[in-house]
Amino acid sequence: MAYLRVLIGIAISAICIVALLSQVDLQLTWLALTNAQPAWLVLAVLVLLATMETKAYRWGLLYYPTRGLRLGHLTSALYIGYMVSALVPMRLGELVRAYLIGKTEPVSFSQSVGTVLVEKVLDVVTILAFLAVLALLVPLPELAVPGPALAALGLGGLAVLLGLAWLPREPLLNLLARLQLHLPGSRRWNLVKLVGPFLEALAVLRHRQLLPALAFWSLLNWGLSALINYLVMQALGVPAPFAAAVFLTVVTNLGMVVPSAPGYVGVFHYLAVVSLAAFAVDASHAMGYALVLHALVYGTFIVGGLFCVWRGGYRLADLWPGRGPAATPVPELVPAVAPGDGSLSA
Repeated sequence: MAYLRVLIGIAISAICIVALLSQVDLQLTWLALTNAQPAWLVLAVLVLLATMETKAYRWGLLYYPTRGLRLGHLTSALYIGYMVSALVPMRLGELVRAYLIGKTEPVSFSQSVGTVLVEKVLDVVTILAFLAVLALLVPLPELAVPGPALAALGLGGLAVLLGLAWLPREPLLNLLARLQLHLPGSRRWNLVKLVGPFLEALAVLRHRQLLPALAFWSLLNWGLSALINYLVMQALGVPAPFAAAVFLTVVTNLGMVVPSAPGYVGVFHYLAVVSLAAFAVDASHAMGYALVLHALVYGTFIVGGLFCVWRGGYRLADLWPGRGPAATPVPELVPAVAPGDGSLSA
């Protein structure tokens, strides 16, 4: 099944690349690339580095009531995980960072996977909220205006998130255990192990004193992500407003749930071109922009990840559960995090 998903992802990426090549003039794309202004790109990288710190800090908050996790360890695990996701299919980097943080901090692998799942739901709700607010404050092209279904998805996701956080955990897990007996393939898919860590991590939302901090760091993280997109627009001379950068952030990150080749090659570029088309940006110019943005972000992830691997003294075998000397077995939670992280710009 895993191999089938990889093949489907590669096929989708290939289709996106072919579709793009049929729409763009490569000479115009090359012209856009050669006219890029390095100063804006350097600034974008600096903002990306800051964004990784905000993301790591918020990740630490999701472990509450466990406190005192060192930001350096969280950031290192985050970079290595993002590097792995850039180079390996199926978003395995999310599992890698959940495993690595347990080697340096007093948290379990299943607890860490639960925080990653909660993080992804928070991200989706936040970027949809960005789009909804943007539609109220700024005149948007018709193609970029969120419809009722999208708004309902954002509000509904938030309601479900809060509802699950307040559900009694033990009765729900008991219900899942009973349901498990009547499901096919129950020996492979353990619902309690799949859902339990997520519910445990989701309980952080019961602590009302944390909600303002989670909201603040989520908004700051995604605001900086949109700023990265806009700075690269300035570097490439893309004639689009900041609203286009926000819209691009929403579309590319929601679109990353689609299977693709490692690093979302092809899929990201296609979504970026489609997003900018809503703001009347030429496809060839948009393609040059997508190439630069993708290289800048993933290049930073890879370089940062390699540096953290070197600084931490890790070997390849140390990056995966069940292979290092201090390894722990991989729980049956793995299939639950196979879909995308939804976070290109950190």
